[in-house]
Amino acid sequence: MNAAKKALDATNYDTDKKILTHYLRNYEDYFAQLANQEVRLLELGIYNGGSLRLWRDYFEKGLIVGLDINPVTLNDAGERIRTYQGAQQDTTLLDSVAAETAPDGFDVIIDDCSHIGVLSRVSFWHLFDHHLKSGGLYVIEDWGTGYWESWVDGVRYKPYSTGYHHGLYRLTRAIARAQQNSFLKRVPFASTLMARGKAFVLKRQHYSHDFGMVAFVKELIDECGMADITHPQFGLPPVRVSKFKEMRITQSQAFIVKA
Repeated sequence: MNAAKKALDATNYDTDKKILTHYLRNYEDYFAQLANQEVRLLELGIYNGGSLRLWRDYFEKGLIVGLDINPVTLNDAGERIRTYQGAQQDTTLLDSVAAETAPDGFDVIIDDCSHIGVLSRVSFWHLFDHHLKSGGLYVIEDWGTGYWESWVDGVRYKPYSTGYHHGLYRLTRAIARAQQNSFLKRVPFASTLMARGKAFVLKRQHYSHDFGMVAFVKELIDECGMADITHPQFGLPPVRVSKFKEMRITQSQAFIVKA
């Protein structure tokens, strides 16, 4: 029989996670198997340290590391919480923090920092590639800021029609058939022009909000599809598999497990 899942209760901690209770339920799904291990957890964006205390008390054998652009002093940090000041996109600083606190890699990394797409991208790929263990978990919080006009890189969402346009669909099929025509394949620039034409027609049929954190998360979906992107017959070389074992998108959270 499996042991009962250890609950994450933020009631007595100064963190917005006690309001966003679905965040904690999602975390429990991934944290349960790590609860009694000597985990190394890094959180980017720690405000006043409330969530660091939560993680420390949940992972009783863990080392909890926090980074924030502003100085944070915790009177009750003890030996299992360490804080650093700096920007999430400062890769030299990230290397230094990792070397001091998790030379063998972090088990969990949480980005609750700027919620700005280009900054989160820098810290994600640097930490994911160099300082997250294989099988480790990377969590991106509040990616929905990309829908907020008032946010730094957010743009208001524009509703779009989900209707089916028969004419555009027929045109797409016609171009796709032409792409397989052996004669046209030998005509200079024909393949390039047909590919661009099909992309233009398809863009008219599918709309996607590509701003800020929303755009960044959608870029990560491309990494999930890397085996198809580099498929030996249909894709682009060199062939490689995804760096992700799993990617789960939930309301305002993205969970990525490293392969």
